[in-house]
Amino acid sequence: MFGTKEPLLVCGVPEMSRRDLSQAPNGLEVLCPIGDPGNLGALLRCCRAFDVQTVVLLQEAVHPFHPKVIRASSGAVFVQSLEWAGSITDLDAPETLQWITALDLHGTNMSTVQWSKHVRLLIGEEGVGIPPFQFLERLCIPQIHPSIPLNATVAGSIALYAYRQHHSQP
Repeated sequence: MFGTKEPLLVCGVPEMSRRDLSQAPNGLEVLCPIGDPGNLGALLRCCRAFDVQTVVLLQEAVHPFHPKVIRASSGAVFVQSLEWAGSITDLDAPETLQWITALDLHGTNMSTVQWSKHVRLLIGEEGVGIPPFQFLERLCIPQIHPSIPLNATVAGSIALYAYRQHHSQP
């Protein structure tokens, strides 16, 4: 795939459990529907850097052990806690929505909020964004030129940094 003519890595794919999203989050969790392998890998790298408790991959997400994800993650995919959940469209239930803070272009400026220690952060799909559900909270990253929205990985990274400004790493 990368022109090496031989495998660079041969390994087993770890078993990933399913997350019950009706249960409260434990620390910082990220809900991720990202389908682009490079973007998912880069996000996993950032999640590891900012000590995300668990990345919950939604049905729309690319498989985390796709070669391009592994490469873009610089190996973070092998140490970051990962779980599966259903589709982003399945989030529209009161017992699930009560725990989700979503990144949204039209949300509250994230620099003005006090982040809960236990939060499940939804990062939208590239180009699609997030569905119009009644999330616990919607946060935005103020932009000077919002007509060109931030890439999902970049927005997610900024949000993780903002969270860590309120809850320093252990």
